[in-house]
Amino acid sequence: MLTLSRRNTCLLRREKWVADNRNLYSDMNQFFVERCQWETEFKENHLKPLYEERCNVAKGIPSFWHTAMIANKMVSKQIVEKDKEALNFLNDIKCRRTTDLKGFELEFTFDDRNPYFKNKVLTKKYKVKDDNQSDSLKALGTKIDWYPSQNLTQGKSSESFFKFFNSYASLDPLSFDKEADELKGDIPTDYVIGEG
Repeated sequence: MLTLSRRNTCLLRREKWVADNRNLYSDMNQFFVERCQWETEFKENHLKPLYEERCNVAKGIPSFWHTAMIANKMVSKQIVEKDKEALNFLNDIKCRRTTDLKGFELEFTFDDRNPYFKNKVLTKKYKVKDDNQSDSLKALGTKIDWYPSQNLTQGKSSESFFKFFNSYASLDPLSFDKEADELKGDIPTDYVIGEG
């Protein structure tokens, strides 16, 4: 654990860097916003029909999304044996930018016959808030309404892909405090999996 004086020194250096580089940061932020707007328009105008066609084709392939998730190295590390049957009821995954372009949302649509939980749709929304003092990252997930004795996140082994839908909040992703990092969860990995 960092000493209080060392932590204060680190925070002061960070504040000085932010102040010295505010224009660069502002230019980078503007570039990011413009790039996100372009990507959103491009996806809406050119890729949406392809995604709709992919969804229709995928419906005819048994376990399509389960297989696709297993093929992704980051995601497959989060899937344990007990998750596999539930993931066979996954019909579609959609990703969309938030309207303010400071985040994105993943939407997982499940078959009505899913015997594990009542939710037809599970979502995970990532949002970055910049208040010119610090950045924060929020990951808001759907609370899963499990059927009795079907909760895959409890029991002997509580490891499960479905913990992905837990919500987290990071007060400062550049935190130098190891204890604070442990308390806020594993947001960077969670975010990368979401982008995957």
